[in-house]
Amino acid sequence: MNKLSEMKIKNKGDDEDIKEYRQLWVDWIKPFAGCENKNDWAITNGIHDALINQIAYKNKKVDTFYAFTTDYAFYNVILRPYNYKFINPSEITSIKPNSYVIVSQPNHEGGITPWFNSLISHCKNVNTKIFLDCAFYGSTLDTLDTSDPVFDAVAFSLSKNFKLAGIRAGIVFGDNLAETLTRPISTMYRFSYFNTLAVEAAKVILPNFKPTYITEHAKKYQLEYCLANDLRPADIWMWAFDKNNNKICITNHIKDLIQTKLDSQ
Repeated sequence: MNKLSEMKIKNKGDDEDIKEYRQLWVDWIKPFAGCENKNDWAITNGIHDALINQIAYKNKKVDTFYAFTTDYAFYNVILRPYNYKFINPSEITSIKPNSYVIVSQPNHEGGITPWFNSLISHCKNVNTKIFLDCAFYGSTLDTLDTSDPVFDAVAFSLSKNFKLAGIRAGIVFGDNLAETLTRPISTMYRFSYFNTLAVEAAKVILPNFKPTYITEHAKKYQLEYCLANDLRPADIWMWAFDKNNNKICITNHIKDLIQTKLDSQ
């Protein structure tokens, strides 16, 4: 990505970097808007960092953590020190009061899941909050309202869309975030105790490439590949399903076509 050659290498950031980072993200996540109006926010080292800190913080206040068997496998690792359950989407009504749910949308089922609204409704009924992991934001053409108070925290990163996992550029918005997330961008650390490399990368990427920059072109090649190979396309452009509903990653089969198209823009 030639644009990244413009990225500055800074030892420490400042208040202006923080303000710019937040505004760039707020503009970039408009199709998933609403969470930017929550009380807190923080720069995070990917979504992983936000999860670890917020789960540790919420452990003092909730009885049980929940995640889904169809979701990220690494949730299992993060939740091991705590009281948690992995459930199937069909078991949403088993989620107990005063719990905490970690879920990604779009997720590993291939897009925005059809049971997501049922999860929101049940969690409201039983006074349980949700950590919404939006790592796959932009990999589909979906939109989502993230303003609902049931979402305790909503997190995004640049990792999936631009293969920038190693840069760890993420952000989280929440109503009551852990101080371990918010303090590094406070006056206590003179606005400098955060990942300046991630901030500088975001300054280059976010203003120049919209969330669906790759997806808008990739969907065409995904559909063509699926038609030729008797597969059903997922909403997330990287995946497809075979006749037995097994999920298949087709990225390697279409990535060169996508890159050629992007290079021609």
